[in-house]
Amino acid sequence: MKYLASLDAVLLGTVLILLVFSVLMVGSASLSVSDVRYGDPFRIIGHWLVYIPMGLLVMWWVSRIDPAMWKAACLPLLLFALLLMLLVLSFGLRINGATRWFSIFGITFQPVELLKPVVIAYMAYYVSSFPERLHQFARGLAPMLVVLGVSCAFLMLQPDFGNTILLTMVCFSIWLLGGVPVRHLVGTALTVVPLAALAMVAEPYRMKRLMSFIDPWADPFGSGYQLIQSMLAFGSGGVSGLGLGQGVQKLFYLPESFTDFIAAVIAEELGLFGSLLLVVLFAVLVLRGWQLSMQCDHTFERLLAMACTLMIGFSFMINIAAVTGLIPTKGIPIPFVSYGGSALFGNCVLVGLLLGIHRHHLARRSDSNRRPDRWAKKMRRDSTLSRQEINI
Repeated sequence: MKYLASLDAVLLGTVLILLVFSVLMVGSASLSVSDVRYGDPFRIIGHWLVYIPMGLLVMWWVSRIDPAMWKAACLPLLLFALLLMLLVLSFGLRINGATRWFSIFGITFQPVELLKPVVIAYMAYYVSSFPERLHQFARGLAPMLVVLGVSCAFLMLQPDFGNTILLTMVCFSIWLLGGVPVRHLVGTALTVVPLAALAMVAEPYRMKRLMSFIDPWADPFGSGYQLIQSMLAFGSGGVSGLGLGQGVQKLFYLPESFTDFIAAVIAEELGLFGSLLLVVLFAVLVLRGWQLSMQCDHTFERLLAMACTLMIGFSFMINIAAVTGLIPTKGIPIPFVSYGGSALFGNCVLVGLLLGIHRHHLARRSDSNRRPDRWAKKMRRDSTLSRQEINI
């Protein structure tokens, strides 16, 4: 009970509400697909009901670890995560043209979900440990750019352009918040943006995504098909929606209806009200995470908490922008809502870090409040003994 009382109720409660919401929507979106694909309409939702308690267990375990241990272990963990990213290219499972998964005893896992929290932990460690280096590009930003560059290179080889963009956005945010000079960040961005544009046009499938984003109706049965079906789902949902379980696009019209494009199913079945509920829940989660980060006394913990919050917030924003046609599709799921065990575990690690940082901050503050009391009691006891000695 003492442990539960130390956890932030708003943050944890918001995550639990999102997970309950996810069970309803993944169940609605996956029954027909699961029945045709596996001969069992409840197989996908059954797996999801197993993944969720496992993810919560991961969150609980991470929240119990002292943030100082993450700071001390971030470099070995970074090397381990990069090794996994290298190994997955050679021994990973290839699905839909991408090699991103390890398959062990029928269970798949994406090493990128370990890489993301480890990279941001390293960035928070470097910025907080060497503030005097930040104003020198060679000794400040350059070493962190090397780590980000190697990480992004492994991601692009999979290929995983979406997580490359996400990780880069969060790292740049940490650098800005941590005090890296704006001129260094602007100069780096002017170099990175052309490289990203080149990577976009270098692969034919990325060019198709870009063209379908600009004009999906130019190829309505090819590259533009998924986005068109998503927009049809948003349009047919209206204000109040068609009703839970009454959506049409999930019936083999909209691909990835219970993973990357679950927001379209929510809009179709629950309408504008359901979509606004989703936005409000993530707004509460992000604002609360930001508030907790601002309460931290240590720079490392504050930057790490900010990075975890931004990782979740940016993931949500990228997904919503993609399914509504504001940006090309990126394959980034909605945290805690889209189906996917690896993504769930990765996001549970991020929230576990936030809960752990807040819990240990409260513990330190409680200890500091008790120390003056113990010191005052000792002083009073010593004063009493001195008076007794004088009287003697």
